[in-house]
Amino acid sequence: MAAANVAEVDLAVVGAGLSGCSLIGRFHQLQSNLNIALIEAGRGPGGRAASRRRRDQSGWLLDHGAPGFALKNPPSKGMEELLSALQSAGVLERNKRPVLSLDAEAALSATTSPEACPEGGWWHGVPCMARICEELLDGAGSAQVRRHFETRVRWLERRNDDWLLENEDRSWSLKAQKLVLSGTLLAHPRSLKMLAWDDVPLRSAVAKGVDIDLDAVLSQLQRMRTEVRWNLMVDLGVPDLKGDVFPAQIWLSEAAKARWKVERLVFQPQRDGRWGLVVHGLDSGEAITPQSQARLLAQEQQRLVSLLPELLKSSSGLSAALNEAKPLGVMRWGASRPLNHPLHPELQWCPKSEVGFCGDWIEGPGFGTAEGAIRSGVDLAEQLHADR
Repeated sequence: MAAANVAEVDLAVVGAGLSGCSLIGRFHQLQSNLNIALIEAGRGPGGRAASRRRRDQSGWLLDHGAPGFALKNPPSKGMEELLSALQSAGVLERNKRPVLSLDAEAALSATTSPEACPEGGWWHGVPCMARICEELLDGAGSAQVRRHFETRVRWLERRNDDWLLENEDRSWSLKAQKLVLSGTLLAHPRSLKMLAWDDVPLRSAVAKGVDIDLDAVLSQLQRMRTEVRWNLMVDLGVPDLKGDVFPAQIWLSEAAKARWKVERLVFQPQRDGRWGLVVHGLDSGEAITPQSQARLLAQEQQRLVSLLPELLKSSSGLSAALNEAKPLGVMRWGASRPLNHPLHPELQWCPKSEVGFCGDWIEGPGFGTAEGAIRSGVDLAEQLHADR
């Protein structure tokens, strides 16, 4: 049964990751007067740039998704203005610690890979990546943006030129003139297995043939494959590095990735002198369902923990740090990165159904990366603002 009192807004944004928050942040810079609702299934903003906090350790912040973003392409004017504002606020800075390479024999060396060492450098949030999203929302203010965290949208309905959004048991509802999805879950068939849904919500909301642009979006998304990640979080305590320096990241070579099914290791300092480690584990290919997830999480934690001594054996300091290591669990990213069939920018906004899209899955500079997610949010905000 639907909730009795349904709030109404101009725009509903589903997903509080980098793209959704960049969309809202750019709207604010453009002095938009839109009344916006932001809906996020997690406990706070961040999405795949979220940061893990711990109840047992005050001040602990670990970026268990994206450790930062690389600027591989010249930013647009709007993106430059957004990033400059974040730098001025002190929540975005360039990471100057070294990035290393690990080969299939576990030997460490400096890397020249453009992916690991982009010309524009690595940028990270201060003190954590989630702070970027928080700052973008704080700038817009609570009067303009209503935040609905720990709310998963399950049902979408196009009704009398408005959008109706509801959660699983329909105890929460929201009406919006316009809708933006900053992730693919509500529009991609992966939701059928991952969440055991029996339909793709956006497809059910607008029947095929009603909006040819939206049909093209859904057809493209159906073809898109995404990468699954299993990110192990580790508390390394306050290690004695024996003269070594913690790198920002260690990227595995292609041969090393194939051997250990790990993409990279990311080290993050904590305020009290401790260090956190996130191991970005690659997927085995086994289907993830509500029934298999718990078993796979435990399986991946055991696998990744067992690999650490071998991965870090060439550095006595890093290897010694494992003596006090405490595993903190694994974070599963069901769509860590889109791999193919990006959505063309011309389809970011479907005017007939008044639904739009942003995220790292939009075609263009930075496709498949946090850079692309930010760019897509900025671009869509500018398009919608110009159309008003």
